[in-house]
Amino acid sequence: MNKIFNIIGAAAVSLAALASCDEWEPVFTGDYGKADVYTPVTLTPNTTILDLKKLYTTPGTPVTISDDIVIGGQVISEDRSGNVYKSLYIQDETGGIELKLGKNGLYNDYKLGQWVYVKCSGLTLGAYNGMVQLGWESNDSKYETSYIEVQYIIDTHIFRGEIETPAAAKKLADYKELLVDGDPNKGFKPELVGSYVELDGLTYGNQIFLLVYIDPNKDTSDNDNRIFFSDKTWGVTTWAMSKQGFINYLNSGVLDSGATNTGRKVTDVKPTLIKNASAYSVSQYFKMGSSDVQVRTSGYARFADTQIDPAILSGSAKVNMKGILSIYKGQAQFTLIDLNDGVEIVK
Repeated sequence: MNKIFNIIGAAAVSLAALASCDEWEPVFTGDYGKADVYTPVTLTPNTTILDLKKLYTTPGTPVTISDDIVIGGQVISEDRSGNVYKSLYIQDETGGIELKLGKNGLYNDYKLGQWVYVKCSGLTLGAYNGMVQLGWESNDSKYETSYIEVQYIIDTHIFRGEIETPAAAKKLADYKELLVDGDPNKGFKPELVGSYVELDGLTYGNQIFLLVYIDPNKDTSDNDNRIFFSDKTWGVTTWAMSKQGFINYLNSGVLDSGATNTGRKVTDVKPTLIKNASAYSVSQYFKMGSSDVQVRTSGYARFADTQIDPAILSGSAKVNMKGILSIYKGQAQFTLIDLNDGVEIVK
């Protein structure tokens, strides 16, 4: 009996240390060794993923689940390439959802196509910039959910089932197919958000979004510490920027005309930017018809510094992309799981 209380007590202490992290912090993508030996579990879901997400009704108000809800879905993401951080995406026939598991090397334990069952009681539904997630209750007011980092909690809520053929990406060739009734005023179809999709016929949008901090160790909400690069390409031709990639761009001079809202120019603070250099996520804009799709890539992805094919950048080729569809502040955002399988050039 004392041993049981000790285990529970240790878990409680660990829970107190839980904290939300930025989605794009470093992820080690090396060899984590062999996956744990496990016996596949089969549970019977009593709720679809779409119905679970519908329980989150009020933006800014996370919902801690008290009912004995069980969902199940196939794994549609992996963190091997470093572009998904401490999260696992699963989907059933009604849609997908992000599970914030708080561990690196998830691809060792959760294989593409594997069935995963989640006992949701005690977990928390929240949203990040409009994207519904399932995680743990957050003590940080900036985030509605935190990562489930305690192994005891993972083991009592997340169950691995059989490995089957991975789900095929749902092909979409018209932006209106992403929208409820094809109407931008009604938002994106909930069954597509968080799901594995293929967006066909994209063309390069000739603009990026990049947010850089002069000193990441200081207040990152201070306008005097933030430099936004948007509305054009700024000469950025890679999917994102590793730390060295960012330094290379600074030294090339293509970012020199950037400035903070308070007027501090890149040229004035370049030595400080180089000293405090970090990897940075970049949103490369693509067009689906006349509508924008932000393809966001982590600066810690293995392919962060990979050059985008010149045929794509010049507009002489279209591209089909496979990955996870998400939302960022009401706009379509897309995450590649892997560059080799995720990008098909159509000339």
